[in-house]
Amino acid sequence: MDSQVLRKIQMDIRNNFGKYVDWSSVPKETFNCYMFALSNTIATEVFSHCEDGEIHLQSVIDENVVYFGDIGQISGKSNYSNKSELIDALKSDLEILGIIATESLDNDILTDKYVKIAFYYDTDTLLKGKHSNFHFIRQDGNKCVHKMGWIGDVEELKCSIEEISVEGLELIGIFKLRLKESIS
Repeated sequence: MDSQVLRKIQMDIRNNFGKYVDWSSVPKETFNCYMFALSNTIATEVFSHCEDGEIHLQSVIDENVVYFGDIGQISGKSNYSNKSELIDALKSDLEILGIIATESLDNDILTDKYVKIAFYYDTDTLLKGKHSNFHFIRQDGNKCVHKMGWIGDVEELKCSIEEISVEGLELIGIFKLRLKESIS
């Protein structure tokens, strides 16, 4: 893993966390919903090639990873086959990125030090031992926003994070995120 690029991403997340970001000024083809939910504006992947109608991306952090944006690839915990292992992989990624994640309660009131994310995953495929589609939605204050995949636009949603469902995906959890005091 390229430690210089990882450090840039960590610092970018720290600079943007909980703040307004003009997403229209960031090339949308350089990040997916996962990195968007964390307020990362640094490119994590670039177009590699198209095969059988599927877009293949190349990680800018780890040249051995064809598609970086998957859960667990930052922490190396990319072998999961159940929800518990998936949540552990997500939390491990976040820890490396300088973020502490705890499960959120419906009535959690967020201060400006926190954001909420909702994490969805195709659990039918997960239980078969394969990685699959996922999606993240972020709540800043009272606003919910998301980005559909790698080429999608950033959109504001008109309901609370607890009311949102994503077609074909199961809600894995809603997490309250805050920055660690320092990153290593």
